[in-house]
Order: sequence, then C-alpha cells, then structure tokens
Amino acid sequence: MKPAIVCKSQLYDQFVEPEQFDPREELKRRKNAIEEYLRRRAEFAYKAKVSLEVREVRNASDEDVNDPTSKDFIRFMSAKQGNDGTTIYVHDHTLRRTKVNETRNFTLAANANFYSLHTSSIASAVHIPTPLYDRNPELLRKIEWSEIDEVYRTHREETRDLAFQLFCSESGYMRFFPAASWFWDNHVEHLDLFDCRNTQWYINAATNSKNVVIMLDMSGSMLGQRYEIAKQTTEAILETLSHNDYFNIMPFSKNPYFLDDCNGKNGLLQATMRNKRNPYFLDDCNGKNGLLQATMRNKRNLRSKMNNVSSEGKAEYEKALPFAFTTLLNVGYGASGN
Repeated sequence: MKPAIVCKSQLYDQFVEPEQFDPREELKRRKNAIEEYLRRRAEFAYKAKVSLEVREVRNASDEDVNDPTSKDFIRFMSAKQGNDGTTIYVHDHTLRRTKVNETRNFTLAANANFYSLHTSSIASAVHIPTPLYDRNPELLRKIEWSEIDEVYRTHREETRDLAFQLFCSESGYMRFFPAASWFWDNHVEHLDLFDCRNTQWYINAATNSKNVVIMLDMSGSMLGQRYEIAKQTTEAILETLSHNDYFNIMPFSKNPYFLDDCNGKNGLLQATMRNKRNPYFLDDCNGKNGLLQATMRNKRNLRSKMNNVSSEGKAEYEKALPFAFTTLLNVGYGASGN
C-alpha cells in the first residue's frame, strides 16, 4: 500500500490564512492607539487637577493639627512606615515626644498590572523627604488637602493598566496611588535621598526653560573648605536643570571665562549630565551662540572641569558681571526660554 502524498501547501492551508499587510494602515492603527492612550491619561491628570482646585485647606491651628485629642488632628498614610502612625516632638527644652499609634496599615498584595509589585489600594501613600519635619503644621494641612483617593481609585477602575498616579507638591511631599513599600537608597540604614522636586517630570512641569550662568568666585580666598562648599552648591544647582535648559559655569578672579567655551564660541551649554561630569565631549555645540544642551553628559563635563581650576588674585566683579549678562543678552530667546 503506497503512502499518501500530501502537498505541503495543503497542510498549511488548514492552519494559516493569507492576509494582505498594509504597513501604512498598521502605522495608522498604532498611531491612533498611542494617541488614545495619552489622551486618556491626560484626561485623568486634568480631572485630578480640577478635584484639587475645588478643595480647601483646612482652617485649623498649628496646635490642633498636632494634638491627638483634637478633632482637627491630621493623619496620613506614610510610605516609609506603611501606616498612619506618627511621633510628635514637643518644641521646648524638654525634647519630649509623643508616639501616636496607627489606626490603618497598608495591606500589600502582588499586583499583576505592576509586574507583581506589592501594592495597596486602601489609600494613597505620602512620601516626605528626609530634611523635612513630617509634623510641620503647614505641611500637614497641604498633605490633607491633596487627599483625593476616590478620584485616583475611580481612574484605576476605569483603566486597569494605569500606572502610578503621582502628585508632587512644591512643599516637597509626594502622594502616590496605589500605595507601595518605599524603596530605600540604603535599606539597612533606611537612607532616603529622594525628593520629588528634583525629578525631571516635576522640574519640566513646574518651571520654564531657562538660561543659567553660574558665577564661581575663584579669588585667592576661595581655598579648601570654601571652594568645596561652592562646588557642592554648584552641583546642587546643576541637578535642577533639565534638557530644556542651557547653562555654563563661569569662574572668575582677574578675568572671567567659561569652563567650557564650546569650541571657542563662548556660550551656554545644555544642562546635560555629560556637561556636568564627563570631560572632553564638545560635540553637542549647536552652532548657535555656542550653546550646549543641559544633558547628563554635558553636566558631567563641567563637573569634571571644576576640579582643574585654581584660586588666585582677587574677584573682579566689575569684569565678571558684564561678561555674564552680555552672554545672556546675546543668547536672547532662541536657545531656550529666559
């Protein structure tokens, strides 16, 4: 008995179906999907904004918001603690403190929409930077004002793949929903260096693009500890710059000059990490007023070059100030904003 000979194409026809592929139509579908994705999230952000605008800050005294026996006592769910407990310090010579037990705790469970990260939808969590006192009355009133968990929860129910909803205040605290355990910079020592006001998304939303000239006094008095303080201050300023900003560092004593003259064009650099830390990268010059963008690489560049300057002579401000302002006036509005 001869085996049946079956054509391969006949086998394929049982399982596959040819379909004409039009890349332009597929690109259009992807475009529409992305636009809808962004439109939906912009709508959620707008609703949260409106909800906050109609709320009023509680009119309570500084003493009442920190008095556990008062009806105006303010609690919040701490991201670092995982509950609403707190410790209140008495501001007098006794340094007494009162521990207030928690009334709610986060019940964390693996969330498939967050790659199995453990989250909780009981309430939003509040993060307060380490340098801030978490029982500051003004801060507490703003934290309570920003509590719109029902809005966040509704958004989450309407769009299951929605990521974290974040609110960062100019006061420094950040509220996020759903809640999750805080990620420490050093878990053993509970070291926390995070401040939402230093994030790129907050800086871009809260500030306009800017041109910055950082004047660095390099006269003979700027030695040792003084220069180290000046360096740290400069680096802190650089951290507040985003890719929309342009900058340069101008050491001066007898004569002012730029740490990076952009291949001799004497202008501002874009505030990138490269210009802050990494030396010898000057290919970001855009040929317009010698400006470089404030990218990470540009920031590395300037940080590195700060180690090679030396102190001498006296500070000639009458030369340095006109030099700095002339640079800013020459830049105008073409490179960034103001």
